[in-house]
Amino acid sequence: MHYCGELFNWSLAFMRRVGYFDQHRLAGLFLISPIFLCLTAYYRTYVIRNDFDEVIVNLFKISGATVTTARTFIVMYKAQKFLNFFESIDKWYQELQVLFANRKSNFIFIYYLLTFLFNLYFQCEGNEITLNKAHEYTRKIKKATKTVLILTSITLFYVIFIQLLATVGVGYKKLLVDVAFPGIDLYKSPFWEIMSIMQSLCIAPITLFSYVSYFCLFLIAIAFGIFLMKDLQSKLESMNDMTDVEALECINKCVKDHIMIIKYHNDLEVLFSVGSSADVCIFGIIPCVIIVFSTMDHDMSLLIADIQLSLMVMISTFIIFWVANNFCCESEKIANAAYNCNWEDRNKEFRKYIPLIIIISQRPLQLTAGGLKPINMEFFLTMVRCTYSLFTVLITMKTEGDS
Repeated sequence: MHYCGELFNWSLAFMRRVGYFDQHRLAGLFLISPIFLCLTAYYRTYVIRNDFDEVIVNLFKISGATVTTARTFIVMYKAQKFLNFFESIDKWYQELQVLFANRKSNFIFIYYLLTFLFNLYFQCEGNEITLNKAHEYTRKIKKATKTVLILTSITLFYVIFIQLLATVGVGYKKLLVDVAFPGIDLYKSPFWEIMSIMQSLCIAPITLFSYVSYFCLFLIAIAFGIFLMKDLQSKLESMNDMTDVEALECINKCVKDHIMIIKYHNDLEVLFSVGSSADVCIFGIIPCVIIVFSTMDHDMSLLIADIQLSLMVMISTFIIFWVANNFCCESEKIANAAYNCNWEDRNKEFRKYIPLIIIISQRPLQLTAGGLKPINMEFFLTMVRCTYSLFTVLITMKTEGDS
């Protein structure tokens, strides 16, 4: 998986290093501490269920740890499917190399690159340029993911540093995630120091890097699918100046590419749909948490760390929904590209492929959250409205409780 190693960069390398794909015993050892954290944190939330502020904040942190742990189990359960998915991308790249080595074409297409915060468009000719642009695409993705890695490392370093200061008695004495265990007071020495060090040096790095690596993997996979669809559109639009023989050969290749794109979409659904539903579940309480933070009497250093984590989850969720919405829109544009390829002047054998592409493209390739709701901006706005409604209910309960 040489090309996938370059494309998915450190996110794929991290998952392979900790054994999510082929060393499940090693991955199980890494998961012991996050699972223990989730169980003890849920118990702590039950114990402090009458404290509105603490419950909301703890629920957010528990949700993040639970979602990350659940995603890990999903990746481990579907490990072979993930490996097959990576092999299919590598196969596409190898076929492109063989095609460039064996013959050159005159296709002109727009190369689309969608990264985390912006779109880049490129025009290029021939398979040689396609291959070069694929390498350029990979380089830009590597820069983007390395930037995410740096930002994640900075946030993690800050969180660990603040927690270790609290461990040695400097600053506000509080754990990253409040936990409790029946019959044991984890907030007395030496249990508190043990839990504080374990959370900062073991649980926090594993949880944070697992969350971000999954996010990068999903985002890059969607962006690569968008590139494949833009490639297909440009091939269809480039047939106007071709001869009948060249156009027939090109339309045959386009049909095969379209089938590959549909299979690619199905693979994304199988691999990431359940994980996306977890994002939907956790997003609802994030704005509530941020606003509740501002009303709590906490140490400012811990407050900054918690808000950093909240914003990270909120921004990553928005980006996934935005990119998935573009994925769906690009799939609908394939029908327009097929209709505008000057098919009226072609022979009968050519024309029979056009309705096939158009009919299949009428059904947009939507990515869903657990197969229930499509991941798009309309659903994102619905989530925001529901979140605001949830916040108004919670803040009303808090006001009534204080009075």
